[in-house]
Amino acid sequence: MLTKNRTWTSLLLLLFFLAPALAEGGNDLTPFIRYKATPGTVETSLVTMRNARGQEIDLISAVHVGSPAYYAGLNKKFKGYDAVLYELVLPDEMAGQPLPSQMETGSGVSGIQGMIAQAMGLTTQIDKIDYSAANFVHADLTRNGLAQKMAARQENLMSYMMKALSSSTGTIDESQLGVTEQELAELDFMAVMSGRTSAKDRKVLKKLFGASLASSGGLLSSLSDSALIADRNEAALAVARKETQAGKRRLAIFYGAAHMPDMKKRLEKQGWKASGTEWIKAWDV
Repeated sequence: MLTKNRTWTSLLLLLFFLAPALAEGGNDLTPFIRYKATPGTVETSLVTMRNARGQEIDLISAVHVGSPAYYAGLNKKFKGYDAVLYELVLPDEMAGQPLPSQMETGSGVSGIQGMIAQAMGLTTQIDKIDYSAANFVHADLTRNGLAQKMAARQENLMSYMMKALSSSTGTIDESQLGVTEQELAELDFMAVMSGRTSAKDRKVLKKLFGASLASSGGLLSSLSDSALIADRNEAALAVARKETQAGKRRLAIFYGAAHMPDMKKRLEKQGWKASGTEWIKAWDV
């Protein structure tokens, strides 16, 4: 067992911002994201939902850091849909406007994702997904919209952090980490923070993050009933209803895996049924 220390807590905070979700004991995320220790891969799912009229919605789970091949494959796959409903909390003035083909990794969460992607020798969703595609439809809250939903729930970033951290356990089992205590102790944390990681450290980070996606005692899964998850899912499905009512036959909802358990339940309540699952490799260790 590994006792929490300052370095580990700092790394967990980074993973909090980076990960689409870390599953709790119930492991609701199993149908949407998985880590295979042998041969060492992280995979996300495409779950097809179908209604009585024969329309389809593919729930395409995203991991926000992955290999260039992962995002290239998604860009190719997206071309086959009537509409791709995507998550992105945009400034109000940008909502509904054409986006550039390549977004820039900035500060805040996207900046942290970029830093960790560099440390693991990977890239980011925001850098590689073509958001300018003609069939891309914004299906998320705006910044002001999210702020209003958070205020109505009396939520803020600090309350999210406190709730997430309070859901984690005081000790961490090595089997949940995917790395040994020695590997973790030898990890050059300052090099991770600066992006100057060795090949050895990159492999440890990939195993650590990959195993965390499927381990118990997760962080973001504690926020399923929050503006970050529930209200944004409601916004996405409102757009989906509009698109299907307009006659679109084949849609994709491209959202982080943390959103998908709730998203699937909401669709099932509306009469949609799962009809198949495809797994897509996000990266190799």
